[in-house]
Amino acid sequence: MLFDYRFALALGLSALLLAGCGDSSDSNNSNTGTPDIPAVPDPVVIPPPHADAPPDFIVQPYLQAPSTDTMTVMFETKNSEPQVWARSFGSNEEFRKVAGETHSSDGLVYRAPLTELESNTLYEYYVLTKDAEGNQRVTQPFAFKTWPNPGDGVSEAKFIAISDTQLDRAMYEVVLNNVVADGFMTKECDRTRPETCAENIAAITISGDVVQTGSDRTHWREQLFGRMAEITPYVPLVTVPGNHDYYGDAELELYRTYMAPPANGSAGYEDHWYFLDYLDLRLIGLDSYPISGYHGLFNRETLAIQRQWLRETLKDAEIQNKTFVMGMFHHGCLSEMWNSGESVGSCELVSELEQYSARTGAVTGHFFGHTHSYSRGQSMDSQHLWLNAASVSGYIEPLNDPGFQNGQISDYETFEVSRSEFGYSVLTYQFDLDPSVTLRRKKGGYNGDTDFEVVDKVTFAPATNNNLPQATSGTGELAASNVQLAVQVGAPDSVHEVHWQIAETENFSGPVFDIWGNDTRRHNFFYDEAPLVGGDEYAGFDAIDTQQGVNLLKLDLSSLLQQKTIRLGGDDHYRWNKRFSGQNTHVSTYDEYQGRSRPNLRLKPGTSYYWKARVRDKNMNWSVWSNNYKFNLEGSRTANLLVNGDAETGDLTGWTIASGSVNAVTGVNDPNVLNASEGDYYFTGRGFGNAHPTDCCTDTAYQVVDVSGYQDMIDSGKVYIELGAKIATWNGVDEPELVVELLDANDNVIPWSSSGTHSSSSIQSWETVTIINQMPAGVRSIKVYIGGTRHEGNDNDVYFDDLYLNLLH
Repeated sequence: MLFDYRFALALGLSALLLAGCGDSSDSNNSNTGTPDIPAVPDPVVIPPPHADAPPDFIVQPYLQAPSTDTMTVMFETKNSEPQVWARSFGSNEEFRKVAGETHSSDGLVYRAPLTELESNTLYEYYVLTKDAEGNQRVTQPFAFKTWPNPGDGVSEAKFIAISDTQLDRAMYEVVLNNVVADGFMTKECDRTRPETCAENIAAITISGDVVQTGSDRTHWREQLFGRMAEITPYVPLVTVPGNHDYYGDAELELYRTYMAPPANGSAGYEDHWYFLDYLDLRLIGLDSYPISGYHGLFNRETLAIQRQWLRETLKDAEIQNKTFVMGMFHHGCLSEMWNSGESVGSCELVSELEQYSARTGAVTGHFFGHTHSYSRGQSMDSQHLWLNAASVSGYIEPLNDPGFQNGQISDYETFEVSRSEFGYSVLTYQFDLDPSVTLRRKKGGYNGDTDFEVVDKVTFAPATNNNLPQATSGTGELAASNVQLAVQVGAPDSVHEVHWQIAETENFSGPVFDIWGNDTRRHNFFYDEAPLVGGDEYAGFDAIDTQQGVNLLKLDLSSLLQQKTIRLGGDDHYRWNKRFSGQNTHVSTYDEYQGRSRPNLRLKPGTSYYWKARVRDKNMNWSVWSNNYKFNLEGSRTANLLVNGDAETGDLTGWTIASGSVNAVTGVNDPNVLNASEGDYYFTGRGFGNAHPTDCCTDTAYQVVDVSGYQDMIDSGKVYIELGAKIATWNGVDEPELVVELLDANDNVIPWSSSGTHSSSSIQSWETVTIINQMPAGVRSIKVYIGGTRHEGNDNDVYFDDLYLNLLH
């Protein structure tokens, strides 16, 4: 940078004056003449570059890889000898001059990384080229702003989140044009002074499907850069690849030609995943296509490498005390408006981010797309934002189509708002002593719908919530048809949502059912039945608030259970068990049930239930849990109807061998044998010092329980079965099988929803398996099978203990 002459002159004069004041011998000098002071010269002015014509661009300049001291300018042109000149905005300083480096195999795309810049500084820049005749070409002045360092006095940053900029239908070509012109340039900055975009917006994130076909050069030039050319010279683009970007381009050659993110990802995957830091925000770009399965070739190795890199990146963020960590990838973990778009691999990335939030207290989140709708939600146990950032061009899902509704949409508890429409999202981060992030969704894009009004807003701001709930109903003896839970709090208007938990153990040590989400929060925007849905495929379809007028502090549990299934773990089940088989790429280690079915909450006669509640405020902060409360459900419970269910007779009393060999064994004081769950004995398959039948390889025993004495109540639908067992294996290879058959008076099997095999792969540790269900009419006896199949070794390592069968009525 050119040294300011006036500054140097001032330093020289100061030195001269100080020297004179400090030398007492000069004060009595008879020579009192005034020294000659040179005249202040005119300031040096470095004019901007000038030419008669601008460069002939194929793609206008755009910005990549922002940081505190670097910015990369990219463009595409057939002109030669490209350069980027940059200096502080509005100054007369000397320019930094960087030659463009070729960034494509054909030499048309150029990359000019500007380094050693000042943080939090607005720069003006020009792109210079030479045409075929050797004439100089120069752009108008553009601008960018470097990101701040701590100490720069920056306390706020604004990021824009969009997704699915691809153009899959010509009728939507206007949408991204309007989003840029009437949204970004008009609402977020002053279109007459475009440098304000650089000052107001830190970056624009695009969560994949950047173009329609990744291998089509025209799509990159026209669909993305052509429609965003008004803002891309001023605001960096932060992108991740989607499935469309891979289409026809399995190696992402064109994606990597046009995009140049920071090279801090795994070796060999630098363009696939990376991170950027803006003060206390870490923004992590990830690639969900290779791990998606249904919309990409599932690649287990890529998932493992990316997941390990993510863990290391999050650990580094934790060391640096990052207050905000946001991930972005294309395929959704859960997707309300298009279930086919979900990915188990994406859910694993989400789980890592949630764990970071739970571990550190930071606000986390993830941006995705793939589904061409806006959806916003929050995790149940952590301050984690779910944001479907689409759509700014991809087609709107047909929410008024009964076939699409029946086959593709789900009103998940995790999401609070889903809107099938065009628009963009603005995230404003506050980095001061009270950190927060506020999301505003702005609707619009199609012609006639360009007001970009705010249709959703939420703030995540960590703070203490002292709104402690206390029970006002839901205790004592209750009828199954009238279980009403209710709490009161000191500030009811501040409650955004309530989380209820119900268990059958006083200390909540067994299965705990969460009731949280659509029916327990202030709003839930989703869609009515298809024939009743208003709107259209241009301006979007009209969502409805299913929670209009609901009293959040009351829960009609009886009615709720008639309307829906409350499964253990709630939406966690849908993370790991997708609707379509092609999406279930693998059994995730994050799924504690490992693909097994989860129990459902049922109100069983003669049973005691315990419950508690907590409330969340509008800034997503939970209160502490209330005290534990108890209610008893009217009705009776029989004693255990199974004979010798705990094997403590030391033999098969009460049981009949159906195939192979079943034994009662003891593991007391033997380190090489499993100990009983309780008592001394438990059931196993063949071996263990007993017979090895010649047939191979299934061992089964059964017991039949006569329930004809309850036939009137059974036939009137008033009886529940409760069957429980402790099950284990030695090494998870041999397969235990617990089966219940309901028989009519002629011993014919009656179908019911809990039929089939129930199993466990628990290794040398007892797992409780429970089957609870209403008994269908006509049942006169219950047949319980235990046993299983040997897959290796001499002994059949399938273990059962503490079996019980009760009727609840």
